[in-house]
Amino acid sequence: MKDTVDSTKPKLALVASGGESIGKGRRSGKLPNGLTAKQENFAQALASGLSNADSYRAAYDATSMKDNTIHTEASKLACNPAIASRVREILDGKAIKNSMFADRQREKHSDKVWRTLWAMVDAAETPPAVKASLLSLGAKAAGMLTDKVEIDQKITDSKSIEAEILERLQRLSA
Repeated sequence: MKDTVDSTKPKLALVASGGESIGKGRRSGKLPNGLTAKQENFAQALASGLSNADSYRAAYDATSMKDNTIHTEASKLACNPAIASRVREILDGKAIKNSMFADRQREKHSDKVWRTLWAMVDAAETPPAVKASLLSLGAKAAGMLTDKVEIDQKITDSKSIEAEILERLQRLSA
């Protein structure tokens, strides 16, 4: 049987969330990451914060399924190593993006704080003691000054501890 193309109908292609086209060339119907489009959608929904069951409903047609069946199937999918790996991959990508955003925000905020601090230090009406405090706090905030804590730890055995206690007792009794 020969495929006929109806020129009046639009040509549609199934596209995954990452933009990859799932065409006729792939017989397995799997994406490059090894998941089907529905599994990818399930992983995306899980990574966005939906529950297992809600993710299943978002990715699959579950309108005629009982809630218990949905929960069971969703749990099975969530335990699938390939899907769990994909969810971790998505979350790691989000964490990197969030980290980069937080770094930029922190840098902007830090710059604003330093500009304000220097404006206060340069102001003629700021008393010298306040200027010194401002500079000290600013340097500490920037990590330029740190409190140094030294811990002197001696490794001793019970005989040396006993000898030290006896020596101290003799000094006290003398």
